[in-house]
Amino acid sequence: HIPYNFGYTLELVAFFPTPVLDEIDKQATRGYSGGEGPRVLDELVEAGPIVMNSMKKRGGELWGHLNPELQVVSNQTGCPMYYTPPKYWPSDLAKRYFGNKQVFGLFRNPYERLVSLFRGNFQGYGGDSGKLHDSCDVNAAVKLMMKNYVAGDLFANGCTFLPQTEYTDMPHGVTLPIDLHAFPNSMNTVLAEHGYDNLHIRTKDIQHVASCDDVWAGDLDDETRAMVKQVYKRDFEFLCNTFGYCDQDKPMCLQGVPYMCPEKAFTWNETQQKYQQRTL
Repeated sequence: HIPYNFGYTLELVAFFPTPVLDEIDKQATRGYSGGEGPRVLDELVEAGPIVMNSMKKRGGELWGHLNPELQVVSNQTGCPMYYTPPKYWPSDLAKRYFGNKQVFGLFRNPYERLVSLFRGNFQGYGGDSGKLHDSCDVNAAVKLMMKNYVAGDLFANGCTFLPQTEYTDMPHGVTLPIDLHAFPNSMNTVLAEHGYDNLHIRTKDIQHVASCDDVWAGDLDDETRAMVKQVYKRDFEFLCNTFGYCDQDKPMCLQGVPYMCPEKAFTWNETQQKYQQRTL
C-alpha cells in the first residue's frame, strides 16, 4: 500500500461485495480518502477474524490495511507495516505475506501526489497544512512540505512523503507497476488479466480527496517544482522509463477520478467518466 495511491479503494473493492460498497458510497462525503474508507477498514479489523470472514466476498482478498499481520508498527520506520516499504519488513513476515506472488503497485506524478496530500489535510497521514489549507495556498504548502521533509523525519506522517520508488526496492519490491494516471481502468485491466473476475473498481467506489477542489499541480511555481524534483528524482526517472511521462514540468491530474482535476482547467464528461481539458 503506497500511501495516497488509492490503496484504500483497492482494499475495499478486493474485500467487500457490491452491496456493501454501495452502502459505503452512500455514507462517504464525496469519497474523501481521510474519512469513510479508512474508518470502515479500521472498524472491520477491530471486529476480528470471525466478523471479517463473514463479510468477505467470494474470492475476496485481505490486502494491505485489512491484513491482520500488517497492523503492527514497523520498528524501522515507525509507520504501520502496511505503509512501510517491503525492504524494511521482518523477513519472516514478508515471506508469509508475499510468498512467490507478483508484487504490484500504483504510481503517480509527484507534483500531483503532493497536491493530493495537501487537499486531504489529514493529520498523521500526509499532514495538516493548517492556515495554508484554509486559504487553499497549495504552492506555499507543498514548498513547506519539501523543506520539512529534507530537514526532518523521512518517515513522518505515515511514510506518506517517501519517494514511491522506495516501494520498488528489493527484497519484495514492486515488479508490476501500474499507471495511476489511467486509474481505474489501468488497475481493472491488471485485475482481469490476473483472473480476478470478481474485482472491478467502479468510479463510485473510488476513495478520493475532496477539498480545495480548484487547486492542482499547475499552481506550483518554479521554486517549488525544483524542490520536488530534487526530493523525488528517482520517481520522475521511474515514471519516464516505465510509463513515458518524461516532461518533468508538465502538470498532471487524475482524469479518471472525480474531484481530482480542477474545473478551471478541466470539465467532467459523465458519459466517458473522465475529465477533458478545457480549450482556450
